Amino acid sequence: MTPTRLFILLISLAWLPTSLCLGADPMPDGNISIHSDAMTQNAANDIIIATGNVRVIWQGMTLTADKATYYRTTRILYATGNVVAKKGNDTLKGDSISLDMDTGRGELEKGVLNSTASNVTFTGEKVIRLNDNDFQIFTTDLTTCDYPDPSWKFRADRLDVNLLGYAIGRDVTFYIKDVPVLYFPWMAFPVVRERKSGLLFPRVSYTSNRGAEVDIPLYLVISPSQDLQLDLDPQTKRGLGTGLDYRYIRSRGSEGQIGGYLIYDLPKDHWRGQIAINHKEILSPDMNLRSDINLTSDRNFLLDFGERSGDYNRQSNDTIVNALKTWQHYALTGYLRIVEDLYTPDNSHTLQTLPEISLAGVRQRIPSTPVYFDLDSSFADMYRGVDTTGQRVSAFPRLSLVTGLPGYLNVTAYGGLQLRGYNTQNTAGSGTRPEDGDLLPQAGASASTSISRVYDVGGPSLLKLRHELTPELSYVYAPNHDQTRLPFYDYNDRLVGQNILYASVTSFLGGKYQTGDVTTYRDLSRIELTQGYGIEGTRRNLLTMVDINRPWTDLFLESETWVHPQAKLIFDSSYNVYHNYISSAAPGLEFDDKKGNTAVLSYRFARDQVQYTEGKIITKVFKPWVFGYAARYSFDLSGFLESVYTVEYHQKCWSIISSVVQRPGVPFSFHINFTLEGLTGKSPTASSGLLTTSTPAASSGPLPASH
Repeated sequence: MTPTRLFILLISLAWLPTSLCLGADPMPDGNISIHSDAMTQNAANDIIIATGNVRVIWQGMTLTADKATYYRTTRILYATGNVVAKKGNDTLKGDSISLDMDTGRGELEKGVLNSTASNVTFTGEKVIRLNDNDFQIFTTDLTTCDYPDPSWKFRADRLDVNLLGYAIGRDVTFYIKDVPVLYFPWMAFPVVRERKSGLLFPRVSYTSNRGAEVDIPLYLVISPSQDLQLDLDPQTKRGLGTGLDYRYIRSRGSEGQIGGYLIYDLPKDHWRGQIAINHKEILSPDMNLRSDINLTSDRNFLLDFGERSGDYNRQSNDTIVNALKTWQHYALTGYLRIVEDLYTPDNSHTLQTLPEISLAGVRQRIPSTPVYFDLDSSFADMYRGVDTTGQRVSAFPRLSLVTGLPGYLNVTAYGGLQLRGYNTQNTAGSGTRPEDGDLLPQAGASASTSISRVYDVGGPSLLKLRHELTPELSYVYAPNHDQTRLPFYDYNDRLVGQNILYASVTSFLGGKYQTGDVTTYRDLSRIELTQGYGIEGTRRNLLTMVDINRPWTDLFLESETWVHPQAKLIFDSSYNVYHNYISSAAPGLEFDDKKGNTAVLSYRFARDQVQYTEGKIITKVFKPWVFGYAARYSFDLSGFLESVYTVEYHQKCWSIISSVVQRPGVPFSFHINFTLEGLTGKSPTASSGLLTTSTPAASSGPLPASH
C-alpha cells in the first residue's frame, strides 16, 4: 500500500464515528427515527445533526424541518426552518421548535396550532407543548378561518389550551379583519366538537311590542345524556325575561324536555310565563307512556311572547297524556286531554277528555275462512264547565270478506255495527236523556283491478314509460236516522247516513332513465278522479254542502305531476256538476334544485269559506348572499297574514343572518344572528360552541344515549 493510500484510509477511519448513512436510524433505544438528505454525528458531544428534508418519527408524531439537531445525552431535539409536527388530528407549524423527547414538552417560536377535530386554528409568538393535549400560547390569535388573512379572530395575551376541552384566555379582544369590535375580560372557547358548557352568542332583535331585545344564553352540559340552557332576555318595553330548557335521555330510548319562560311584564304589572314538558317513557318494546304538557300564565301570553317559540298563533294550549300497550293483534290506549281554547272568551264550554280508553283489534283472519275481523272500541269521560257532560262507550266490530280473481280483480266486502251508549249529566233543558244509546249498522264493498302497459321510448335518457290505470268501484251504506236525542260532544256523536256508490280511476305514469351506466326509475304523474252517486237521490258529502234531490257528488281531482326532476306540480280540486263551478281548489308548485335554491307556491280556495295564497323562495344564486322570502296573503281579508324577509351573508368561516317579520297586530319585528363557523351552531354537534345563535333545542345538538 502506498503512503498516499494509507493516509486516506487513516483519515476515513478517524471520521467514521461522526458520519451516518442517508436515512439511517442512529438511536440505540429505537424510539426515535431520524431521516434526512445528510446526517452527521459528533461522537465527542453525542450530537446528531440532520440537514435537508429532515423527518423525525417519535411516539406517533411526525416532525419535518429543514434542519434538526438532536442532543442524545439530554434527549432534546431542536429543529429549525419550516417546522411541521403532526400527531393525530393536531398540527404544529413554526419557525423553530425545541422538543424534550422524554417529557414531550416543546417550545415553538412563531407557531400555529391547528386541530382538525374542531377546525380551530391558534397562532402565537410562542407555543409551549406541555403534552399531547395541553398547550400554552402567548400573544395569540384564535380563528376557524384560513390564514394569512382571516375574516375574524380572537386575540389574547395568553391562552391555556386543552385539546379535549377548552381554550381559556384573559383580556380577549374580538376582531373583524384587523378592527377590534368586542372586549372580554375572560372567555373559554371550545376546542372539541362535542357538547361543551359555556356562554352562547347573544341574539339581537327588535319588535314593536317588546322593543329592543338581547337574548343571552348559557349552555351547560350536565352529563353525556343531560344538558341545560338558561336564557337572560332583557326587553326595553316589557322587562327582564328568563328562560330554561332542560333535555335528557334515559335508558331504552326514553327521553324528555322541560322548557319554561318567566317575565315580570312592566306594562301589565304582574308576572307572566309559560311551561312546556314533553316526555316519552319506553317501559318495554310493546308499552310506552307519552306526555305533552303546555301551560301559560294567561290566555294572551302567546300573543305577546309566543314568537320566541313559534306559537304566536296557537289556537289552544293542549295537555295530553297517552299510554299504549300492544299485543300481536290488539292495542290498548289510555288518553287524557285538557284543552285551553285561546280563541274563546273563557274555557267553560271547552270539552275535556278525562280520560278516553280505546281498544283496537287489527284485521285478523278467522281460521279456515276468507273472513277477517277487526274492532274499534272506546270509553270516554267528557267534562266541561257548562252544558252536558258524561261518559260514552262506543264499539265498531267489523267482518270483512276478501276475495276476487288473483291477478285480475280484487274484491272486499265488510259489515259492522256502530254501537254507542251514554251516561249523561246536566241534561236539564237539553232534550237529552240521562241514559241512552244507539245502534247503527254499516256495510260496504269495493272492487278494483289494474291495467298496465310499458312503452319503449328509446330517448337519449328516457328509455321506457310505464302507464298503469286502476279503476275502482266502492259502495257504503249506513241508515240515516235521527240522533238529536243523544248528547253532542264531537262528531262521533252524529254519524252520517250514507247510501252512496263511488267510482274512481287512478292513472300512474313512471319512467326508466339511463345516464351512463346508472339506471334510475322516476315517478312522473299520478292523477285520481273520484265521483259519488247517492242511490236515494240525496247527496251526502262531509266536505261540501248537501244538495237536496241532487244525487251526484262533486267531481274530485287529485294529482301530482313531476314536470322536471326538480319541480313538482300538485293540484287538488272539487267541481260542482250542477252549478258548474269549482267548489274547492288547492294548486301548488314545488321546486328544489338540491343546491340550496327552493321555491314553493300554493293557493287555497273553498267557496264561501276561505281564499288565500302562500309562497316561499330561498336562493343561493348570488353567493355569498342567501335571500329568502315567505308570505301568506288572504283574499278574504285583502291583506297579508304574514311576511318574512331573510338575508344571510355567508362566508366559509362565518355568517350573519337578519330577518324582518310582519304580522297583523305586530307590524314590525327584526332579528339578527351572527354565526362563527366551528364555534357556533352549524354542525350537528355545534353545541360545543360557546358562541351560537341557535335556539336552545337546536344549539345543543343530539344527546347521546345514557348507559
